[in-house]
Amino acid sequence: MRKKTILFLILVLFTGITVLVSVNHDAEAMPGFARKYRFTCQTCHAPFPKLKPYGEEFAGNGFRLPEGEPPYSNIDTGDPLLELVRDFPIGVRIDVFGMMDLDDDVKTDLQMPYNLKLISGGPVSEKLSYYFYFFFSERGEVAGIEDAFLYYRDLLGTGINLTAGQFAVSDPIYKNELRLTHESYVIFDIKPPRSLGNLKYDRGVIADYGFDFGLDLVAQVVNGNSIDPADEETKKFDDDTYKSGMFRASQSLFEVFRFGGFAYAGREQNTLYDDDDDAAPDPNRERTSDVRYYGGDASIYAGPFELNLCYLYRTDNNGYFDGTGREVKSQGYMAELQFHPDEDRSRYVITALYNRFDSDFEDEEGINILDYESATLSLTWLLARNARIIGEYTYVIRDLSRGANYEYHNKVKLGVTAAL
Repeated sequence: MRKKTILFLILVLFTGITVLVSVNHDAEAMPGFARKYRFTCQTCHAPFPKLKPYGEEFAGNGFRLPEGEPPYSNIDTGDPLLELVRDFPIGVRIDVFGMMDLDDDVKTDLQMPYNLKLISGGPVSEKLSYYFYFFFSERGEVAGIEDAFLYYRDLLGTGINLTAGQFAVSDPIYKNELRLTHESYVIFDIKPPRSLGNLKYDRGVIADYGFDFGLDLVAQVVNGNSIDPADEETKKFDDDTYKSGMFRASQSLFEVFRFGGFAYAGREQNTLYDDDDDAAPDPNRERTSDVRYYGGDASIYAGPFELNLCYLYRTDNNGYFDGTGREVKSQGYMAELQFHPDEDRSRYVITALYNRFDSDFEDEEGINILDYESATLSLTWLLARNARIIGEYTYVIRDLSRGANYEYHNKVKLGVTAAL
């Protein structure tokens, strides 16, 4: 068993590096923004995809350099109302992984590619910018667009910035797409089976405002039903008349501590009340449910260490949609500790991540199928500024969505992520 495990890991590493080298040989260039501005990825990332403060400022400035755009980045059209970038910013990210689940029937899996996506973003005019990425492949399927939005900064000189499009509702708290681990921040994703809304991707509008003393305010209005395709008949994205809203406030202190709180409120309608999809909905059953989130988060930055914490509490006052009107209460916990030995110049980063979600929702067999708990230890090693190896061990303490017996699983992942 040990020899097979070692051979498997060697095969995964060799395959990942082979893919990476061949891709870099073809491109021989840094990703989109680095190509446009002719600087290293380290200017904004430490390591990629994690953003440094300068990278956060660059994104918040509408993907413009805070100190001003260099003259070579744009074409002089002679028209003050037309701004064209000289080189259209575009990038590609590819992830290849090998996985072992030592306690499952299928113990090894070559997940290659695990992700492949096209990324683009940049200014359209002086204050308007865009950003999107398209998944050519996500776990073997064409997933389509996730993040896709227009961003307008400093509306009418008020300092208020507006974002319109689709995005992760949890982005103002922690950006799941920028994490270093393969294991996700799962507390933003889990929801009762017949609920449509969570803190993952949705469509809507964001308004944000930042004060000079470190206070940031964010307000969102979203459809509340994720980013499923529009209805074939009505052509509408939202499937009920209700909208959901989220508000978050956070305060930074001395660049070493940040804390915040958030609240989310929405109402959703669901007419799928019967196990048989062909059965007519029972008109006596309550068709709506009120969804509420409350929570807080905090980050501490101490030299080479970064600690991120989050707690959330969710209630669904009609979480079963079965006519009983039973309320569902859930709690989520997330803790992440990162160690950057040389801070933003580190070639490697060690990350420890803990996820836990507890809910009183039960299926027909009385199993709390929303309960999840895992502990992850991950190592990121930079092969280049735009390429990294990831070695990760996750101990799944419980994942009852996969059955009552899916507990105490040991999972190992080894892979390569490249951006070009």
